[in-house]
Amino acid sequence: MKNIIILFLYSVLLISCTTHDHSEDGGHSHGEDDPAHEEMEEAHGEDEVGLTALQMEKIGLKLGGFEQKNLKSTVKVNGELELPPQNKADVSAMVAGKITQISVQPGQRVKKGTVLARLQNPAFIEWQQAYLETEGELLYLNKEWERLKDLVAKEISPKKQLDKIESERAIAQATLKGLKAKLQLLGLGTPSDKLYSTIALRSPMDGYVREIKANTGVFVQPEMSLFEIVDNHHLHIDLKVFEKDLPYIKEGQIIQFSLQSQPDELMNAYIFAIGKAFNRAQRTVDIHAEIKEEKANLLPGMFVEARIILGDKKVPTLPDDAITVDKGLFYIFVKEEVHEDETHFKKIPVLKGVTDFGYTEVKLLESLPENAEIVTEGAYFLMAQSKKGEEGAGHHH
Repeated sequence: MKNIIILFLYSVLLISCTTHDHSEDGGHSHGEDDPAHEEMEEAHGEDEVGLTALQMEKIGLKLGGFEQKNLKSTVKVNGELELPPQNKADVSAMVAGKITQISVQPGQRVKKGTVLARLQNPAFIEWQQAYLETEGELLYLNKEWERLKDLVAKEISPKKQLDKIESERAIAQATLKGLKAKLQLLGLGTPSDKLYSTIALRSPMDGYVREIKANTGVFVQPEMSLFEIVDNHHLHIDLKVFEKDLPYIKEGQIIQFSLQSQPDELMNAYIFAIGKAFNRAQRTVDIHAEIKEEKANLLPGMFVEARIILGDKKVPTLPDDAITVDKGLFYIFVKEEVHEDETHFKKIPVLKGVTDFGYTEVKLLESLPENAEIVTEGAYFLMAQSKKGEEGAGHHH
């Protein structure tokens, strides 16, 4: 009887343990450590990245959208900014002299007639003195001519004396006119009681002082160029087009260009003239383009990279920095929901097209809302964050 009771108790204990183990297995299959649940969380972590406002500020994250640009039907050309001859001037002294004062600085805006410098020469006083002396002599000759003319008419004086006075009077008149024109050309005007030893060198046009080529105290000669003045309002682009591309070039075509120093800033111009001279050595022809918008940072001599647009077809593009790569595939990041403490960005796969001027054609593999905000700067940081999330999830799994 005792053996039967022991066997019964052992059977009850065995059933109880079996039931307890089964309930634990069931709890595991529906808990947070379910492998299927982990895979879902991992996939969600790879597609989205959350950043706080401080993180976005530190990495300089910027948002934007697609821009329609023509990156396909274009011809690449190089050139430089230039001014027509009538919009630049070299200022030199008309006479020799010593520079006593320079009144402008490089880059300064000047108007026509602005004093650039002052030039000193003792000869300036001598020319003014000669003018006054000739003026006085002519005053005497005019009176003598009137007196002799009256005497000759009354047959009191011989005509020979009148002829001599008329000759001297004509010479004095010519000398006075010459001295007057010379002094006016130098900016001295007609002298009076005060005589001047300096003259002013003035700007011949409105523009900017591009270069100053002399110093105070230097004695300059008339052939020396002292200042260069440029008027950038009529700045244009001189571009060299290769022989093979000439059949596609026409007047009026739009050009997009950027400075070599600022490749990300695109500006527009249009072709207004195609050169008629062929450069045999370079196999190129010069074309000239007028800049549409006026920019203060454009200066003659700057090199430019340009694209002549041959067609009107435009494609959606993003800055190169907006596109990231992972395992040979290309992605962009799109702003998703905003929580209290962080903003979420979703990783979207895309296809890349033509790349030019810092922009790349983007082909979407899934549709996006029209007002979607795309990360244009900081996408590489987001990709790195998503990779960290992927590695962390893999380690947990």
